[in-house]
Amino acid sequence: MEIAISLPMNELFLSALSFGLAAGIKPGPLGVIVIQQTLSKGLPAGVRASLAPLITDGPIIIAALWFLSEFKSIDLFAAALSLVGGVYLLWLSAKMLRVSEISLTGKLKSQSSFATAVKVNLLNPGPYLFWFTVGGSYIIRGSTAESLVFVVTAIGTLIASKVAVAVLAVRFFPSLESRGYLLTMKFLAGTLLWFGLVSIVRAAELVLHYARDF
Repeated sequence: MEIAISLPMNELFLSALSFGLAAGIKPGPLGVIVIQQTLSKGLPAGVRASLAPLITDGPIIIAALWFLSEFKSIDLFAAALSLVGGVYLLWLSAKMLRVSEISLTGKLKSQSSFATAVKVNLLNPGPYLFWFTVGGSYIIRGSTAESLVFVVTAIGTLIASKVAVAVLAVRFFPSLESRGYLLTMKFLAGTLLWFGLVSIVRAAELVLHYARDF
């Protein structure tokens, strides 16, 4: 279905570029996984983790467009997602904190970087909240071609930014001793712990917001 054009193509492109870049470089659960996988397995693993939005964002966009056309509020959906995502991030953090010895051929080596990144991104409320709000509004305001440009540009810029993060991480890897690497993993685990707690708090806030409006 074609919808009336309300934004110039260059504005649509620049908006998608800005959104993708901001999401790519800001600290977040997927970024932490990209760094962790890069340091534990090398740049190819980090790049694979960076590609997670190729799998996750398509279904999220389709669901967002459906929800936007059917419902006026997604508070309970976002709350459930935030809660599940927060618990999963706490589990990942605890798993990383239990690592007492670093070995590239050890336990971290057996983990699937791409599968882990996909799960983290699917359970992260960030992509949902973006596509269900700002991203979705841009898509429904443009023609099919404009919407496609917006989606491809936003996701492409996001992935490129995450790959850049992986490259920067591996650039400093040779200077990391075993203890330095272990401390880096502990720091990343603490970051995931923080994101998990924030996600759970966000779920509670969304439930309270829904209860007030009900």
